[in-house]
Amino acid sequence: MPVNEVGKVRQSAVIMNYGSGAIVDFRVPSTGAAVSIVAGGLEQWTKKLNEAGGSSQDMKRLTEPRLAEKLKVSHFRLPPVCPDNPQEGDVVIPLVGARFPSWLQCPACNTVKPARKWGSEPGNPSRFCSPCSLKLTSDIKAYVVPVRFVVACRNGHLDDFPWSEWVHQNSQCRSKEFKLKSEGPGLAGLFLSCPKCKQRRSMEHIFTKEAHEGRGCKGDRPWLSDGREDCQQKPISMQRGASNLYFPIMESALVIPPWSEEVIRQLGYRWNDIVTAVSAEMRSNYIDAIWDKLVDDVGDIDIATFKILVEEKVVDSKAASSGNLRWDEYQQFMVASGRTVKSGDEFEVRVETPSTSIPHLANLQRVVSLREIRVLRSFTRIEPLPGNPPVKQQFLSHNRMGWLPAIDVRGEGIFIALEKSRLKKWELNRAVTNRAAEITTYSESRVLNPDNISEFKVSPELAARYLLLHSLAHILMKQLSLQCGYSSASLRERLYLGEGDKDMAGIMIYTATSDSDGTLGGLQRQGQSARFTPMFIEAIRSHEWCSSDPLCIKGLVAATESSTLAACHSCLLVPETSCEDFNRFLDRAMLIGTPEDRSIGFFTDLLSKGTK
Repeated sequence: MPVNEVGKVRQSAVIMNYGSGAIVDFRVPSTGAAVSIVAGGLEQWTKKLNEAGGSSQDMKRLTEPRLAEKLKVSHFRLPPVCPDNPQEGDVVIPLVGARFPSWLQCPACNTVKPARKWGSEPGNPSRFCSPCSLKLTSDIKAYVVPVRFVVACRNGHLDDFPWSEWVHQNSQCRSKEFKLKSEGPGLAGLFLSCPKCKQRRSMEHIFTKEAHEGRGCKGDRPWLSDGREDCQQKPISMQRGASNLYFPIMESALVIPPWSEEVIRQLGYRWNDIVTAVSAEMRSNYIDAIWDKLVDDVGDIDIATFKILVEEKVVDSKAASSGNLRWDEYQQFMVASGRTVKSGDEFEVRVETPSTSIPHLANLQRVVSLREIRVLRSFTRIEPLPGNPPVKQQFLSHNRMGWLPAIDVRGEGIFIALEKSRLKKWELNRAVTNRAAEITTYSESRVLNPDNISEFKVSPELAARYLLLHSLAHILMKQLSLQCGYSSASLRERLYLGEGDKDMAGIMIYTATSDSDGTLGGLQRQGQSARFTPMFIEAIRSHEWCSSDPLCIKGLVAATESSTLAACHSCLLVPETSCEDFNRFLDRAMLIGTPEDRSIGFFTDLLSKGTK
C-alpha cells in the first residue's frame, strides 16, 4: 500500500461533494480504521503532477470556449485517475488531503486528544490508543476515530472544535487531553471533562448562538497551504458529517454548435489562445508555431486550408456568443424548431409536436445526445449562496491557477418551452405576483445574470416565472423517474429563464454520466409526443394534492426555509444533486393554484381536462 493512502473516490465526486475544502471520510484499506481528511487545494494537484514528471494520462485538459471565457480560465482539467491495477512503472498522481479534524477519540476509553499524541506506524495514516491496544489479544490495535464536532463560519473557514476553551472556560489549566463520555440521552447527557483539573461541562449548548460568545473565527483554511486569513465572523459548531458543511458552486455548459465542431475540438485548450488573439495575423503565427503538434490530428488538410477554417469558426463563434451561456443554448433549441439539429455525436435534437391537450407548451424536443462540461469553481459553508445573512464563497486555490477542475459527461434529455403569450398573461395575474413577492431575494446565479453571483431583488413577474419553471422541473423529474426507470438522483434539471431581450422560459430534464448509463435512450424516448402527453398530465394531476396538505400548500411545512413556499419531501423536493438551487425557490401553488384561488396555478385547467 502506498504511504499514507486512505482510499479512493469517484472522479465525478471530486468536483462535487468531495471537492477541495470538503471533509471526506475514509476507511484505511490495510487496517479498516476511520480517517477523515479535508481535500487539498489545486496547488497540490499541480505539485503532484510535477513530482510525477508532468507527463501522465491523468490531469487531462478539457476545453469549452464559452465556459472558459466566463470563468476567466484557459482550460479545465479532469481529476487524476489511478489505474485499477497499477503496474510497476505506471505514473500515479494521488489527490492530497490534510487530516481533519486533527482531534481524535478512542471509542474504548473515551479519551480525546490531538492526532500527534496517539500511537502510529510509519507510512500508515491510522492512529491507535496504545493503552487500550495492550489490553487486546494478538496484534489487534484499538484504532481511534475522528471527533464528531468541528467549527466553521459564514466566510467558509474551518477549524477544530475548541475543546480546551469549552471545558476550561476561565480556568488556567492548559491540558490537551480530555474525556468525552455519554452519561445520558442526547447532547445533554454528553460530558467533556479534564482529568487534570477535574473541570466538567455538558455539550448540550454547543449548537446555540451563544456557544462561542467572546470567541472569533481564526480564519483557518486547512485545504490551502497559506494558512489563515483575517475573519470577523463568529464560529459555528457543526457535526463533522453535516450536509451544510460544504456547498459546491458549480458551473456547466452544453457543448453546442459552433463550439462542438471538429476544428475547435482539434485545437482543444489552444482555441482560447486563438480567439483571444487580436488579429488574423497573430492567429496565423500561433498556428504556425503549434502546427507540428496538430498535424497528426487534422488529417490530410494543409496548413493554409486549416487557417481558413479557423478564421471561419472565429467569426461564427463570436457571432453566436451572447456572453450568456443559457441564452446561447436556448437559441440552439429554438433554432431546432421544425427540424432536426445535429453536430457530430455531441449535440442532436429531434423536434416533436406538442399535443393539443397541453396548449401551455410551445416546444417539445428530444435531446438524443448531449455533452456537458461541469466545473467546480468555489464553495460555501453553512448556506448556499447568497445566504441570509450573506455567506462568502471560498476558492479552491490561494492564487489563480488559470484552470479549474471539471469533468465531461454525455447523456440525453427532453426540452420543453412554455407558450409565451399564455405565460405573460398568467404573469399579469395580481394573485400570482403577490404570492411570488413573498420571496423577495433570489440567487443571481440562476436568475437573469448567471455571471455574477450575489444577492439581489427581482421583479415579481420574473420571480413567478422562476418558481413556475423550477417547480415544474421537479415534478417532471419525479414522474419521469417512474416512467423510464432512471433513479431520481440520476436526473437533473437545466432551467432557461430570462426577460427583456433574452426572454426565456424553458426546461431541460436530462441524465448525463461519464459512462454508458447516460446514453441508453430511455429518457429521450419519453419525449415522443404520444408518451410525453399522458406523462405530463399525470405529473400535474398527481401533485394537485400532497400528503402533507393543508400544511404544505399553505407553506407551513417549509416555514423554516424563507426561499420556498409550498414544497416538501412528499411533493416537490428531489435529491440535491438533481437540483440547480439546493431545493430552494419552489412553490407547488404556481402549478395548480391554492384551494382558495385556483387561478394562481398555470396548469389549473389540466386538472379536469381529458387526455388526447
